[in-house]
Amino acid sequence: MAGIMLRRVPKIVEVDVKEEDLRRLRELKNHRVVLTPNHSGEKEPYILFYLSKILREEFYYLTAKEVFERNILEGWLIQRLGAYSIIRGAVDRHSFRMTRQLLGEGKGWLVIFPEGTACGQNDTVMPFHQGTAQFAFWAYEDLAKEGELPPIYFVPIAIIYVYLRDMHREIDRSLRRLEREVLPASSLQPSNLYHRLRSVGEAVLSANEKEHNVRPRKEASLEERIQHMKELIVSRVASALGISPPADRPLLDRIRELLNAIDQLVYHEHEGRDYERRLHQIHQQEVRGFFDDVSRVLRFVALHDGYVRETLTAERFLDVLALLEHEVFGRRRNWGPKKALVKVGEPLNLIQYYQRYKNDKRGTLQEVTAALESSVRQMLNEFSFPTKPIGPGL
Repeated sequence: MAGIMLRRVPKIVEVDVKEEDLRRLRELKNHRVVLTPNHSGEKEPYILFYLSKILREEFYYLTAKEVFERNILEGWLIQRLGAYSIIRGAVDRHSFRMTRQLLGEGKGWLVIFPEGTACGQNDTVMPFHQGTAQFAFWAYEDLAKEGELPPIYFVPIAIIYVYLRDMHREIDRSLRRLEREVLPASSLQPSNLYHRLRSVGEAVLSANEKEHNVRPRKEASLEERIQHMKELIVSRVASALGISPPADRPLLDRIRELLNAIDQLVYHEHEGRDYERRLHQIHQQEVRGFFDDVSRVLRFVALHDGYVRETLTAERFLDVLALLEHEVFGRRRNWGPKKALVKVGEPLNLIQYYQRYKNDKRGTLQEVTAALESSVRQMLNEFSFPTKPIGPGL
């Protein structure tokens, strides 16, 4: 079943995980384990499910609540595979209790994506949430009441994808779809792939500027215009929600705060009279609209002018085209065939940090989170790509 799902949904025909990496995981059998992979898109859960079958371990997946609501069939399926929901930024007692119970009983391995969301870029890692490690220390507080504390291992995992054949045809077709939608026919001129991509990107940006009544300075670079639009949308949504995240905080942190606020409002159950509940439901629908705006910024938060030019590979090219197709057509396209490359990092035994955590919670959470994030980044940098760069003249 795992192999069929990989081929049908994310179009992955091969998973390359070295025997030494599998051995590192097998050595943790019968221990409490939290796997912390990077999360570039919707493909990683399928890779982890595949690993669970190889290892013959039961995995549980901490999953954002909207994933269950986005597609009823998909929600039903992932729940059967071990996923359970969490409301971001809220005191989700059911989810917290479930996670503490899983770690306390040690009946299965837990999968948490510390980035909290996917950026859509194959080789990009966004900052990890500190709350990932918090679950283990809460579990230790529960286990401490029962006596001796067992190890809880956090295992960083890096996953990256490469295409197994020449993808020029797919790139050209995607560009043609986008060009027909966002560019006037009179402006279409023969050009290389990179310049065509840049023209489409600028047209999408211009359409968003027009929608938000933004008139960029004539001398503004494309990068400046992109960043200005991100900041503008985040600022307007924050104002509409009545919150004021400090402007000097990193953009991603402010986006996360907005998503948390939206989730808290959307999933809050009002207990007043019928009329009050109806008013609350109307407000919830209005707030749901902000989710699309913030998600738009989030999709492009790690993208900058020059991302593709830095490394002209099919993987980067199609990453950006997938983001643009999602933006323009409302649906992210999946291309294949792909191979997934998987690396397993050195496990982190959190029992070694528990005493420090009791003395300095914030500092210890920062230390553990930084260690996990650094390990994943390093492993991603160590991957050697078997694909050749796309020629700049093509």
